[in-house]
Amino acid sequence: MTDADTLKAASQFDQLPDDAIVTTATAAVILGGTLTEQTLRRNPPIKRRQVSQRRYGFRVGDLRALIRGEVQPAAA
Repeated sequence: MTDADTLKAASQFDQLPDDAIVTTATAAVILGGTLTEQTLRRNPPIKRRQVSQRRYGFRVGDLRALIRGEVQPAAA
């Protein structure tokens, strides 16, 4: 996924259904740079979802709940 694809997915975040899965890079953009991609990979604040054997992402509904403060970040 290129940087342009990441920004496009982030710009369409409001239209995505809650069950959609976004990449770690897209999640970092959505969270406004408060967390880096490396932090999201190594110590994710919410549960990562496995997409394929070696790929993970974050559920849009979980990201929205984290942004609204409804969900506390997972313990380290």
